[in-house]
Amino acid sequence: MTDWFTVKIKYLKQNPENGSIQSKSEAYMLNALSFTEAEARLQGILEEYIPEYNLLTCAKTNIQDVIVDEAFDYFYKVKVSYISADPDSGKEKKINENYIVQADGLKDAYEKMESRLQGSIVDWEIPSITKTNVVDVFPYLEEKVLEKEEHEVEA
Repeated sequence: MTDWFTVKIKYLKQNPENGSIQSKSEAYMLNALSFTEAEARLQGILEEYIPEYNLLTCAKTNIQDVIVDEAFDYFYKVKVSYISADPDSGKEKKINENYIVQADGLKDAYEKMESRLQGSIVDWEIPSITKTNVVDVFPYLEEKVLEKEEHEVEA
């Protein structure tokens, strides 16, 4: 099972308007089996666009899933809460889960999460939605499927 990681990098970029060099920091999310794999995957993904960068942090992120919509540029962290009964003790326990939703705005993120949770057997609520500084998200399975399709076409 893979975990989600947030990886922050810093690199130098030339300003196209005046030619000055600026230091730029960006955050990316990807899922991987380990910290090492997360760093290696990001390097493989970014090498074409950002050949030289400094890795600032690589941290596990408590994310259940990511809802991607390529039409939009912003990512929102949506916190979903629901009550679950412990099967052993019978006590009720509040469960919080975090999702990343790519959306046009807060309202759009809420609506996408709401449609995702529709038909759920538990009563849920969305106590918070916050805009993140994540630039892009790279799901593990999608990349593997694309690689497999490319190899099948070449064969």
